[in-house]
Amino acid sequence: MPIICIDHTSEGDFLVGTTRAFDEFAPTILRVYRRDKEAFWAAVTAPFLASRVSLLDWLHHLQVDIGLLTAFRGLDGDARQVLRAFSAPLGFDVSRWQSNRAQYLKDAYFVFAFLAVWMDEEGLSDLLNQFGDILRAGVFAVAGYGILDANVDSSSPLPVEILTAQALIGEYESLALHIFGVSQTNLDIMHRMRTLFLEAEIREKAMRGKASPYRIDKPEELGSKGANAVTPYMLCLERLGRAHLIDDYWQVFLLFGAAIQLIDDWEDLEADLASGHYSYVTLGFDKLTGLTDHRKTAAALRADSARVHESYRCGKAMIDQARAILVRLNETLLGRMVDITELRLDTYFRKELKLVI
Repeated sequence: MPIICIDHTSEGDFLVGTTRAFDEFAPTILRVYRRDKEAFWAAVTAPFLASRVSLLDWLHHLQVDIGLLTAFRGLDGDARQVLRAFSAPLGFDVSRWQSNRAQYLKDAYFVFAFLAVWMDEEGLSDLLNQFGDILRAGVFAVAGYGILDANVDSSSPLPVEILTAQALIGEYESLALHIFGVSQTNLDIMHRMRTLFLEAEIREKAMRGKASPYRIDKPEELGSKGANAVTPYMLCLERLGRAHLIDDYWQVFLLFGAAIQLIDDWEDLEADLASGHYSYVTLGFDKLTGLTDHRKTAAALRADSARVHESYRCGKAMIDQARAILVRLNETLLGRMVDITELRLDTYFRKELKLVI
């Protein structure tokens, strides 16, 4: 089925002209990238050698001009404006909700920067011209899935927020298909992404307070909940003539996404235990459900050197698998993302979990 490109002139019009930083994001990133590509990658890598990475850390290492710094700082404001414009007709401001986890979008800025560079190298100039809309779609996706996740995690979910989350996800899917084109391939990608997220959430909530929803031999399932962050890459594959390689790309994104989630599981251990969520890193820990002091339990898990070492080995194995697939696909640029994920993994386990590497 051919891609049908739709000129969206209705539901998205209220956003145009209100989010300047979004529209200038890709051109600004690409100016820095084209100036000196190797220096760009060296600068991108440097802050990931710290245990935690902030946007300001990244910009500091890039040694960029004030224009780029302003462009990144403006993203938060633009995201709030997109959400305010969307929710104003409903009589409230989604951007002010506690369940709207703004940090999730901040974490995605690096992914969007990589996306702009990858599109440039792949010659996708028509999509780069719509990058502001790609960012707007990303806002809808991150807010929608984040609000939904927060409510199903809550002991007192709010019906209005759950319904609004569904509306945001619908807006995201509609805008994404307007940008990338409607085809059976792209519809299947959108459905697969949504299904990965929902199945992961269903498994997690069904097992809350009972056991971990994960299997020791399937660590890549950890990457399912972050699938929406990489969907734009997948939606480019058909026009690049790589639709037959979609399963390979999915596997890459799940593998290195799972490695990142492994870090998050260790970071969020106390909060997860307190809510009755037993993450992958708790697998095999005896009598977990009978322990009531989540801080002591987390300390015991982190003190288990064999567990920490095995967790690290698991993360490295997934990164090696992702890298091997990318070599076969001749995807050097996406290999940079995997390299940075490996740096994050090494740094976190060395500095935070005191693992001798």
